[in-house]
Amino acid sequence: MKKKIKWIVLSLLILFVAAGTIVIVKNYPKYEKTKQAVYNLISDMDKGTFRRKGNTYIYDKNNRKIGKIGNEKYIYKESSKISDYIKNGYIAQEDRRFASHHGVDLKGIFRASLVMIKNKGHATQGASTITQQVVKNNLLSSERTMQRKITEIMIALQLEKIYSKAQIMEFYCNSNYYGCGCYGVEGAAQYYFGHSAADITLAEAAMLVGVSNRPSAYNPVSNYDKAIAKKNEVLNSMLDQKYITKKEYDAAKKEAPQIVEKTDNTDADNYMVSYAIHCATLELMKQAGFQFKYNFDSQSEYKNYKESYKESYSNASGQVRSGGYKIYTSFNQNIQKRLQTAVKSNLPANSGLQGAAVCIDNSTQMVIAIVGGRSENGEYNRGFLMERNPGSAIKPLLDYGPALNEGVITADSIIRDEKVDFHGYSPKNADLSYRGDMIAREALARSVNTVAVKLLNQTGIKTAFPYLAKLHFSSLCYADTTILSTGLGGFTYGVKVVDMAKGYATLANGGRYSSNTCLRQIKREDGSSIYRSDKDTEEVYNKDTAYILTDMMQGTFREDYGTAHKLYDGKQYYAGKTGTTNDNKDAWFCGYSKYYTTAVWTGCDTPKSVEGLKGASYPGAIWADFMSNIHKNKKKEDFTVPDTIYLESKDGNRKKLVLQKDMWKKRPSYYDYRSSLTENLLLEKQKEKRIKKEVTLAERAVSEYEDSQIKCSSDAKKIDDTYQRVLDVINQIEDDAKQQEFKNRAAYKYGLLSGEVKDKWETVIEQEKVNAQKKKDITNKEEAAKSEELAEETLKSDKEEVVQWYIDALYDRTLYTDIVKKMIDDANTALAKCTDLSNYNTLSSNLSEAVSYAENLPTKESVASEQEAITMPSEDDYPVDE
Repeated sequence: MKKKIKWIVLSLLILFVAAGTIVIVKNYPKYEKTKQAVYNLISDMDKGTFRRKGNTYIYDKNNRKIGKIGNEKYIYKESSKISDYIKNGYIAQEDRRFASHHGVDLKGIFRASLVMIKNKGHATQGASTITQQVVKNNLLSSERTMQRKITEIMIALQLEKIYSKAQIMEFYCNSNYYGCGCYGVEGAAQYYFGHSAADITLAEAAMLVGVSNRPSAYNPVSNYDKAIAKKNEVLNSMLDQKYITKKEYDAAKKEAPQIVEKTDNTDADNYMVSYAIHCATLELMKQAGFQFKYNFDSQSEYKNYKESYKESYSNASGQVRSGGYKIYTSFNQNIQKRLQTAVKSNLPANSGLQGAAVCIDNSTQMVIAIVGGRSENGEYNRGFLMERNPGSAIKPLLDYGPALNEGVITADSIIRDEKVDFHGYSPKNADLSYRGDMIAREALARSVNTVAVKLLNQTGIKTAFPYLAKLHFSSLCYADTTILSTGLGGFTYGVKVVDMAKGYATLANGGRYSSNTCLRQIKREDGSSIYRSDKDTEEVYNKDTAYILTDMMQGTFREDYGTAHKLYDGKQYYAGKTGTTNDNKDAWFCGYSKYYTTAVWTGCDTPKSVEGLKGASYPGAIWADFMSNIHKNKKKEDFTVPDTIYLESKDGNRKKLVLQKDMWKKRPSYYDYRSSLTENLLLEKQKEKRIKKEVTLAERAVSEYEDSQIKCSSDAKKIDDTYQRVLDVINQIEDDAKQQEFKNRAAYKYGLLSGEVKDKWETVIEQEKVNAQKKKDITNKEEAAKSEELAEETLKSDKEEVVQWYIDALYDRTLYTDIVKKMIDDANTALAKCTDLSNYNTLSSNLSEAVSYAENLPTKESVASEQEAITMPSEDDYPVDE
């Protein structure tokens, strides 16, 4: 029987060894892979590996905490500042041989295995040591696989070689999760009990040790009774392992720790915090090497950039939100409250209207207040997240600013307000009327749309649009650079309120853009600084342009026709612009004083027309209310006039600029500001305009000349004259290089037309001369013959007319006299000359009849005798009256 048992055992052993060998061979590649992973983790490991990042905290300008990101209660504490009650409680409850094992407790594993067999496969005891749990909490995922467990054991063994038991316990106490967002014993002690982990009671320590075993089950906030039961279980273990006395045990068991749920009373959803996190994200992107772009040369470039931006932003945002930063901002909580109040109080209740506003301190170019909606706190911050079309509020930045800066216009340039058409785009004015000629400053104050688009077209959209890119407008796309409607705010995606505020603040800052946002400084938890604001700026508009445009925008308030005239209270100098989109869906007011710049938007989250919604209505009221409030104790301060500004009239007369109060009002009539910085540029622009016209005329003339051919002798005769006329047009060009280019083209064509071609056409011309003379000679002969024939015909006609005259004359006679006789003789003489006429017989017959008529007329004598024979009657021959 013993022999039989021996063989059975031996066979089982052989089978076990064989099975083990198969398992080892099969899993060896996994083992090698695991070993490499362990090596990589150990190589990169240091004390910081076991320090969890805390929350990201945000502070205002006075370093008062205004918010945090993450709901974690985490504060790292060294082992010396953690109560022994906690550390001994963990050893008693979780790892009784912690002081003696080398990272893995083989006895513990064996004991846990026996208990699992006894409970038919259900694990009721953990086998992981505190060292293993440190590895699991800080270095590995929470997946439950054999490979992960092996990795955990291998790292735990190495961890024990690198760090002391005290350090491992410190890592453990700081990495456990205690529920309610509490990581580490310090955060948990502060949250649950209101004091430090160093000052904790035995009962509180036992409760914390129990909570970390399974926070969802033993959380004292939601499961206080279970937490108490678990506390008592831990106390039992501590008493059993002699870490506490029976007296301590009894007292702690009776104690029912009070839960206070201590918080820091900060709101992660307020508008200041969300914008600060956004700005910190952008800064981390920049430091990671991301290249921001604001202008694009193609749609594909824009698309690729947006994909890259989205990925980089997500990574940086996750980095900020993962914790471990202190963000110090420029937010002024007093001004923030005033801005919030202005937005809320000036929007009608239950109207569906929302508002957003941003205020910048011009002295620092820092954002000091941002409101993202009517409610004080909200997840959606319209101040920097929302993109809406700005309407006419964009005109100073995109239309007038670049036009002034590029020397296209001056403040008093005359521009015609009229119906325009730019390849099918016909912008209309708000009142659907046109006013004819007006100066630029009036057009801006009246917000005339046709003039604004004309200016953008004259400057050139490819020249003007980069100005917005220099202002770091973050919502621009490639399509916006191709359409003139952007000059009236018609952007593809719209613009952000904070970007509009930064744009206007740039004008208030003398045309120089500051990259400052609301960030003063960003620090890591260890106190090292990773960002600090500076005063570096970049010129977008020169200082003269900024001042002249500022002076022009004062007209928005101070001219009777200004779109914001009714908002002006006269207590401060303001410059600004209204903006209203089509169908009254969005309304803006952007403006500034010497002290502050504020941009305001109002509209509905889902764009829709709102009756009465205009730039000077709700947003204007918000702006005026807020700006009046924050300027109450401010001296009335005029805008600074650059020393490069001078006055000039339309006819070229200059006046010395005298600095005085209210420069806008004191500007002399018929004079306006000029910039010595853009003076030469203006002349250059005028010259460019002339040259462009000259080049256009030259191009037309040369092109027509190049297309011309000699098709007849007439063309050949004009070869030199035509060439000279083209040269006359070319010589009008003021640009020598362009002039020479056209001359070369014309000379090449002339060369083709001259030489042999010209000689052959001269032969043709000579032959044509000979032919023309021959034709002329023939023509002369023919004309002479015709003249002879005509003379003959005329002669015949004259003879006939003479005879006919005599015939008519004879019929006109009443007496037969000597004259009649003479006429009859002359008539017969005339008839004798007509024998060669075809109608001679008719003439002869007619004359005979006329002669016969004349010869039968009475003579003078016969008439006289007849008169004598007539006797006059007497009175006797008449009867008497009765």
